[in-house]
Amino acid sequence: MTEDMHPQVAAVLRNAQRLQSIMDDQLHKMNSETFTGTDESKTVEVTLNGHHHLTGVFIEDGLLRLGAQTVEQRLNEALQNAMEEATTSIEADRERIDEMVSEITAEWGDSAT
Repeated sequence: MTEDMHPQVAAVLRNAQRLQSIMDDQLHKMNSETFTGTDESKTVEVTLNGHHHLTGVFIEDGLLRLGAQTVEQRLNEALQNAMEEATTSIEADRERIDEMVSEITAEWGDSAT
């Protein structure tokens, strides 16, 4: 930022850069984070990425012999557990981001007066 820039403009640009950094950090986290869930008997494991897309499934050897309905129930249970973990994480992220954005917007209000 240049010396002849108005201080309020400079403050707005700094805060805009902070907001951009927050969003970039969150996107990186979503691109690199994974969530894993298993069924109660630990015979099925599923993995979701940070965008909640299914990226992996493990089915224990021999489980398919118990029938499609059993496998389906255990897959759904593992998926539900992974989704709960992912939801908890995203809720924490939202709270953290909301707090940071509130701080930035409060600073904007302070710098405008």
